[in-house]
Amino acid sequence: MNMSTDFVHAEFAMVTDLTSSAHMGDFQVDYGQTLFMCILYIVIGSISMLCSLTTITLYLSSRELRKKYIFYVVLDFCEFLDAVSYVLLGIGRGYGLIAGFIGTKITVHDCFYTKYWPHLLILGTELPSICTLFLSFERILAVTKPALYKRGCTQNFKYSLISMVPVFGILTIIAAGLSVSGEAGERVVGTQHCAIITSTGKYYATFHFIFIVASPIVSFVSTLTVWSTQRVWKNLAKSKYGSQDNHLGMILAMSGTSILLLASPAIVMLTIRWDIKDWGDIQVAITYAMPGCLSIVNTIIAFKFRKELRLQLLHLLGLGSKPHHQIEHSMFTRASSHFSSRSRGGLTNVQNI
Repeated sequence: MNMSTDFVHAEFAMVTDLTSSAHMGDFQVDYGQTLFMCILYIVIGSISMLCSLTTITLYLSSRELRKKYIFYVVLDFCEFLDAVSYVLLGIGRGYGLIAGFIGTKITVHDCFYTKYWPHLLILGTELPSICTLFLSFERILAVTKPALYKRGCTQNFKYSLISMVPVFGILTIIAAGLSVSGEAGERVVGTQHCAIITSTGKYYATFHFIFIVASPIVSFVSTLTVWSTQRVWKNLAKSKYGSQDNHLGMILAMSGTSILLLASPAIVMLTIRWDIKDWGDIQVAITYAMPGCLSIVNTIIAFKFRKELRLQLLHLLGLGSKPHHQIEHSMFTRASSHFSSRSRGGLTNVQNI
């Protein structure tokens, strides 16, 4: 057993010495660091899968929650894909490490078309990003056009937006596949990590990491604008229309943490791809593990902001009675309805006069 292990280590070290210093725009390989990376990804991915399945189950187990938080159901499902991608990534690289071929050369084309994890890595970060944009769009529409929001933001409209998520996923995978055609796909990389930057074309990889960081930034800024407007209406909201809508605070928290968790790996990956700096597997493992924690962090945020989820969890665990959820409209929609009623009342009084 020891002789076999020593042989694998020796073979791996020999292959690494031949390839690690020969290629820029790729990863460095060290047996211990790469093993740590694989274990870390599998652990984080497994925990994230459990978190996503928990919130998805809570949402789907209640008709009211399904209807009220349909966008969050889709977001959690997309984050579940992200969690699965980390488990597959850890298993795939771990097998290559143990078998001794992770340090061998491979083309970018073969990375994309022969490995089973790059596609989910792409979808697992881009689809949640597009979902955050939809959530922000709903909030912007609610505050800037409350009457239009009340009339137009129906369940069918939400389903139409949701249907765009898989369409976007298909289009982005097609674009990624096309990016490795021709000369770009013939580029040889020194290891078989087959990350996004070594499985797609240079410009697609750049688009990917800019997009997944820019999306939560747009979401955060736009939602912060809505929240600032809501602060102006604070007294009105509390006095006539109940407590403030936690929906805005939840989006702010989710988009803010997404920026923090996605920015570091984006910087690391882009500096590797554009031959600016080389990073070891420990640095790559720690930074790139951050997006895998999105589901964990968002689950904590969801339980913090959503009392309905906490009550539904207690109900499913048999520790509480079945909660009665009320579908609440946006504060701005209620305010619009209030002013519309006052306007009609004023017009009636004028006519009576």
